[in-house]
Parts: sequence; structure tokens; C-alpha cells
Amino acid sequence: MTLTSVTSSAARSRRSARVALAPLAACAALAILAAPAPASAQAVPASRDVAEILVPPQGSATTVPLHAGTVCILSFPEKLAPHVLASSADFEIRPWGDDSIAVRTDNAQATPATVALATVTGQIKINVTLRVAPAPDPALTLVRFKAASEAEAFDAQVKAEIARALAPIQQRLEQAQKDLDTAIRRRSERQIAEQILRRSEVVKLNSHARNSDHVILHVWRALLLGEDGYLAFEIQNRSSAPYQLASVRVLADGRNVAGHAYLSTSPAAGDPTLIGTIAPDATVSGVVAIPLAQAVLRRPLALEIATPNGRGTVRADRGIELR
Repeated sequence: MTLTSVTSSAARSRRSARVALAPLAACAALAILAAPAPASAQAVPASRDVAEILVPPQGSATTVPLHAGTVCILSFPEKLAPHVLASSADFEIRPWGDDSIAVRTDNAQATPATVALATVTGQIKINVTLRVAPAPDPALTLVRFKAASEAEAFDAQVKAEIARALAPIQQRLEQAQKDLDTAIRRRSERQIAEQILRRSEVVKLNSHARNSDHVILHVWRALLLGEDGYLAFEIQNRSSAPYQLASVRVLADGRNVAGHAYLSTSPAAGDPTLIGTIAPDATVSGVVAIPLAQAVLRRPLALEIATPNGRGTVRADRGIELR
């Protein structure tokens, strides 16, 4: 594609052209922090290969990275002055309507070129340094210049510099989180595997209990996994109101030996005090851990569930024994 063919299509709608020239990609902050007096133009950070440059009244400068062979449109909010000055012949520069220009180079080794641009009213004056970026690096295909007060341009400049400085830190944090998640998963898998190798047995149980609100607790089986145990249960709610499960206890000689309990349903939103909620006429499965279950083998156990403040208690205390 040559810039001549681009120029020949200038009569098309600029809006359609900009959409075509702005596919999604990564875009970095481009300006360098400077004192307010000789303020530099600032690219507002974006997640695409499109940037917005705020230009203060006294004018400024910015750098635009390009990929070799790709057209980049420099767009202004009003008509451009007729003269465009460039410091290099490595870049093709052509009008794109009366308020934009198109720039392009086929030379991947092109030296940076400076283009002096201004609008007819002088509202925007800017020096744009065109730089060829290697293919893996982000580059721009559309740059919009906007007039701004000195304070607005400087504020945008500071925000973009902060975003640029934080970007590699954020990337390192995300990678560290991924590595940590992988390490935790591997450690968990290893621990489970070691427990299975030590002991893995299912104990059939058949214990049931209910309260006066027609909430029934079924305890069907237990799993011995290594040194730990797990009681599997069901809560059957035959009442007309939701049963809000707040506690699950496993009692051995009156002492609670239970670890964490989980239901197959999610806990109530915004209430961390609940393990979960069982709707009326619903039956929900659950499991409660018994850490170091070896200490309570062949001893009678009781499984007790309750709603907040200990109400709605259901206690199954017959036929629960780990062997």
C-alpha cells in the first residue's frame, strides 16, 4: 500500500477511515515529563493504538511511534495551516482532508523525523517526532490532537507518566500472582496426593435429625483422607422460610473438632457470617472437615448445624463414628 493510494481516497468519510485504521492493540504513554513552561504534549493513555494528545496554548512537542509500512493519521480539531515542515525524507507525508495528515514509511531503519504542524488559527502548534518502532513494540495508527489549557495538559502529562511508570510494576505483580497461584495449586495437589497415599477410605453412615421447623439433617458418609476426615451431609428444608446456615460443629465428648464447612450453594451475598442459605423446599449438600481425625476414630460423634445466634439448631448424634 502506498501513501499515494491513501491520498486518492481522501474524499471518503474520515470517520470510516479512522475506524479502519484503529484496530485494538496495546498503547503506551508517549510524552516525557517536563516543567510547565516549555510543556510537552501529552498522550492520554489508551488501550488501543489510538492516542489523544492535549496541547497547551504555547505549543509543545511529542513523539509518535510507527510501524514500518503502516499508515498513521494525525488528526486536528480544525483546518491545518498549508505548510508542513519535515526534517527527513524517510517519511511520506500527505494531506488527509483539510484537518489531518497521513504519514508512512517503508524503511524500518528510518531515522526519526520532526514534523512542524499548526492549525490555521494557531490554536494548536506542535512538533511531532516520527519514530519507527520494532514490530513487537506498540505503535500508533491514529493520533488526535486537542487544544487544552496549560494546567489540563500538564495534569494529563503527569497522569500518563505515572501510568507509564506503573505499567511494568503492574506486569510484574500480575506475573507474580500467576506464579503464586501455580505454586499454591501444585502444593495443594501434592498434599492431597500424599494424603491419598497414606489413607483414602469412605465410611458409610446413616444418621438423621430434625428440628421443630421441619429442617432435616442427613449424614450419609465420611471420607478419611490421610490424617484428616470429612463428613458429607445434606440439609433438607421443608419449612416455608429460608434456612440460613451460620455454623457447623462436629462434637466429640462435647468438644468441637470441626474445621471449615462448605455448601454446594454460595453464601448469601454481602453476609460473610453465613456459610450458605437453603431455600424452602430445597435440599443442599455440604461437607465439614475434621482436621487430624485420627484423634477421634472409633468415638461417637455428633454433627450440629445452626442459624445465626444459635437458633434453628439441628443435631444428629446417632450412628456417626469414624473407623
